Amino acid sequence: MKTILATGSEGFVGSYLIEALEEDYEVVPTSHPLLLPSKETHIPLDIINAEMTQEVLKTHNPDIVFHLAALSSVSKSLRDRPLTYSTNITGTVNLLEAARLLNKRVRFVFVSTCEVYGDGGDKIRETNNITLKSPYAVSKYAAELICQDYQADIDCVILRPFNHTGPGQAEHFVMPTIAKQIAEIEKGKRPPLIELGNIEVEREFMNVQDVINAYTLAIEKCKPEEIYNISSNKGHSVAAALAIFKKLSKKDFEIKIDPSKIRKDDIDLLIGNGRKFSRLTKWKPKTPFTKTIEDILNYWRAKI
Repeated sequence: MKTILATGSEGFVGSYLIEALEEDYEVVPTSHPLLLPSKETHIPLDIINAEMTQEVLKTHNPDIVFHLAALSSVSKSLRDRPLTYSTNITGTVNLLEAARLLNKRVRFVFVSTCEVYGDGGDKIRETNNITLKSPYAVSKYAAELICQDYQADIDCVILRPFNHTGPGQAEHFVMPTIAKQIAEIEKGKRPPLIELGNIEVEREFMNVQDVINAYTLAIEKCKPEEIYNISSNKGHSVAAALAIFKKLSKKDFEIKIDPSKIRKDDIDLLIGNGRKFSRLTKWKPKTPFTKTIEDILNYWRAKI
């Protein structure tokens, strides 16, 4: 059985990934020392610390590294460039170097982002122009280039997932933000008013479980030195999501647009073309958009 070391295992996507991998791999889940979950199986790993990173990889000697750990918020990256660059760039360099020092052909799956397609648009292919509109996008694209630099020694696969969501995603992302506010309205903990930024933007909003299925296929099926979009090929506006939330809500609410929540560099339309990956792996998303929204809302109803 192959050993796979996963970074960012404590995160939203990482926690789903670890569960999905446990049947087929010897999994080494790693987490930032300050974010360690209660599970004793998680290994402390601060990827900014090169010596610690080398020691952890030497100890566990993985065949595969699945690199999820990142500062993954555009808005947070605008507030803290140094942390974004040190985590997303230096952290990736440290992992690649530690993998190289194992003196074997490690498979390295790097999760980048659709944010590198800053011009936006519909049916975006892997060959589309790269336009970087945030420190987050800059850091992820820089890390892609570094992965390519290490190809002589490591089998690097680069994934560019489009937007995905689900229960457990941090509340500063748009779907959990809406769901949490509705749950609070239903319980009488806030007035029936939801404040949001631009609700006309369109994103894919894939279900996290579908994306996890794509990641598990990518580990074995994707070709080194290649870049793959993980995309459903279709999008939804935030306004369309709000209409579904309104139908599911037990109480009516008003929507207020808060200009302070609108980013001037926001990408209006960001929908990919995932056919390259789907042709190779036969993957396709299965979860209806309404089901994804319902699951997120029920998650927050249980938490509030």
